[in-house]
Amino acid sequence: MKTATIRNTPPSCNPTPRTDAQLQDDLDALAARASRGDRRAIGAIAIAFGPRLLEEARAVLGDFEQEAEDALQDFLFSLLERRSRFTPARGRAIPWMCGIVRAIARKRRADRERDWATESRP
Repeated sequence: MKTATIRNTPPSCNPTPRTDAQLQDDLDALAARASRGDRRAIGAIAIAFGPRLLEEARAVLGDFEQEAEDALQDFLFSLLERRSRFTPARGRAIPWMCGIVRAIARKRRADRERDWATESRP
């Protein structure tokens, strides 16, 4: 009678550890796909980086932090509509994404401050 050898985990469950540079390259590729309108890549960015990008927007918006989710949504729509193109040769994906979210948040904050100033005038 033959005995079966049982492995604890299949080889595919124990991938070779990736270096930071490899992970950055993978993220850059994901951001490049997202900036070309790839819905799966946009979804992956929303899931993996949404909380961080939301905090970036909140930090910029200050008293208008309720606008943070809209700023994040504007960023994701800009990817979907291919308005924000990521070019890995210009830098890494995380600073690029954070920079766009901050720019959107700054514009939203300026708009709200202007609206508020208009409303408070006699």
